[in-house]
Amino acid sequence: MKISGFTFIRNGLILDYPFIESIRSLLPMVDEFVVNAVDSDDGTLEALRSIKSKKVKIIQSKWKEELRGGGKLFKYYTDTAKQAAGGDWLFYLQGDEVVHERYLNYIKCALAEYLNAGDVDGFALKFKHFYGSYDLYHEGEGWVRNEVRIIRNSKEIESYNDASGFRYVNGKKLSVVMLDAYVFHYGWARKKSVMKQKVLEQTKWHHKNADSMSGIQKLSLDEIFRQKNSLHMFADTHPAVMQNRLKEREDYLTPNPKYLEIKSIYKIRNFIADAGEFIFNRRIGEYENFRRSGYYKKFKDFTSCALE
Repeated sequence: MKISGFTFIRNGLILDYPFIESIRSLLPMVDEFVVNAVDSDDGTLEALRSIKSKKVKIIQSKWKEELRGGGKLFKYYTDTAKQAAGGDWLFYLQGDEVVHERYLNYIKCALAEYLNAGDVDGFALKFKHFYGSYDLYHEGEGWVRNEVRIIRNSKEIESYNDASGFRYVNGKKLSVVMLDAYVFHYGWARKKSVMKQKVLEQTKWHHKNADSMSGIQKLSLDEIFRQKNSLHMFADTHPAVMQNRLKEREDYLTPNPKYLEIKSIYKIRNFIADAGEFIFNRRIGEYENFRRSGYYKKFKDFTSCALE
């Protein structure tokens, strides 16, 4: 069994993406990691080349201005990286997503167990969205709770819309196994001095129209960090590869007790959602970009799948 990681990145240093940490988090379990380095205005390519691992395979892509709008750039660069990967299973991480080392053995076991299961197209992982700092995470509506991050290496599978997940080329949803493992998403855990620039860059990828850019320019940082209704303090550990970043506490959103106050309407909504998930293993009415084909065993240390 061969496992490939893949991703793309552009201006990772300027925009403070933990893209090096993201790649390193998967290196212990993958046989190769394909990185699509898109034309950048900083030292992103040089930073990628500094990773001391023969597993890292760098390909380069030009910026495609004509693809701006509707998330097409995300899809194009993701699929370009996917096409260069040669594993049986392909593990996709975006440049602000990191996997905790505690899950690597567990995930590798699942890949081995379902390698020859023709009715399984891939795996969905849970998401933990950090917000404003490394101490807060978000669980509000509109934030992805589960998404496909591991797929079979098939030409019939491609990234979907803005590469938030994957589907068959004919639009059919993938049949996936749910894993009891988290992707740590740090897209909104950035320095305040960089956050507006990051939002502007994403807006450029999603929209062609200049009015969208000018609208973002006018926003204050408080308006950018406006989604504070479902924030929680994080009491667990971050991945080991993130430890150096955790030392940087200045210029991040300072946790405020008001952020943790949950309005009654949200308490009721959360209670109903949690009850439904407990009974049906999913939240009632929640949209998912895949079809569930089952659950893998609950997490434990699978010594039979020891990593080399």
